[in-house]
Amino acid sequence: MFSGKPRFRSAFTLIELLVVIAIIAILMALLLPAVQKVREAANKMLCASNLRQIAIAAHNYHNDFNQLPPGYLGPRPGDEWPPSYNFQSVGVLCLLLPYLEQDNVFKQLGTNMGIDNYPPPVGTTPNASAWWNRNPDWTLAHSRFKMFQCPSDTLYEDLSPRSGSSFGVIVYLHQFGISTGWAWFVNYQDLGRTNYVGVAGANGEFALNGPSTADGPGVNLAEYKGVFGNRTRLTLGQLSTLDGTSNTLMFGEGGIDVGPQRQRSWAWGWMGAGCLGTKFGLGRGTMIGDPANSTTTGAHVVRFSSMHAAVVQFAFGDGSTRGVRFGQTTVRNPASQDWFVLQQLSGRNDGRNQETSALLD
Repeated sequence: MFSGKPRFRSAFTLIELLVVIAIIAILMALLLPAVQKVREAANKMLCASNLRQIAIAAHNYHNDFNQLPPGYLGPRPGDEWPPSYNFQSVGVLCLLLPYLEQDNVFKQLGTNMGIDNYPPPVGTTPNASAWWNRNPDWTLAHSRFKMFQCPSDTLYEDLSPRSGSSFGVIVYLHQFGISTGWAWFVNYQDLGRTNYVGVAGANGEFALNGPSTADGPGVNLAEYKGVFGNRTRLTLGQLSTLDGTSNTLMFGEGGIDVGPQRQRSWAWGWMGAGCLGTKFGLGRGTMIGDPANSTTTGAHVVRFSSMHAAVVQFAFGDGSTRGVRFGQTTVRNPASQDWFVLQQLSGRNDGRNQETSALLD
């Protein structure tokens, strides 16, 4: 039996539905930047934690050997050029594996990793004794370690290489004074990578002693020697009595080569990543830089850099971590005040006492 009253079903009108959708879209637009900001803050904290753990590992190495690890196992001192080619070509991160809960990997390495040890001579072929020509070193170098990766970087994403270039993993990276030594293997994407390396000062342990025409100009880069270099033997006691552990950069982040078009041409391999100088300043990972041009502030293979919004993070000699602002650190001829402060922070015995608060986060 039906009643004579009509039945009505409640529902949104088209206008009301469009209004609700518009409100939801506005809320999402407002919330998304906040979510991204929180995510980046978490990534920044995790990146700082990685650097702190690496610095603590260096301190634990010091407890065992009464000296900090060398920045790079390169040629014998006095035999830099032409080299004898019987050296390991490994960087500081490899030597710290036992102190980063990766002792099982370190024990499998075939190359003797002692600072006073050199592989047997194998002729005069360039790099014949290097880790990439030896097994199981080459195989183990494909291992991936989360502690070596800044979470803000897409370090292992397969990004298309920039036009006219091929992707490569850098198999050694060291600051040898005159220039930065580095070489890459094209299309070896499976090699393990890193965002972290040691700080070599302005231009390394063997920087030319004398005024530079490209830096300052007239600055003597040899005054800004850092913690790490080729087979260095610095102790924490020495570092404390020089500029002080809390005033000297020990490890920093970089290896960024993405840029605005999200294309990557190279990445640092952790096995050979040793130490890097600061003379070219700090680069922004969202841009591609040219260290020969002081006006470019983007990332490059020879620059410490980051994907963080305002800073590049570093671990200091005392194990603390702080961000160093980009500022005008790439302006080196004529050099900016920020450039001088960065070199002061990276040098272990420069004796400078300029105010650093404007550059430190």
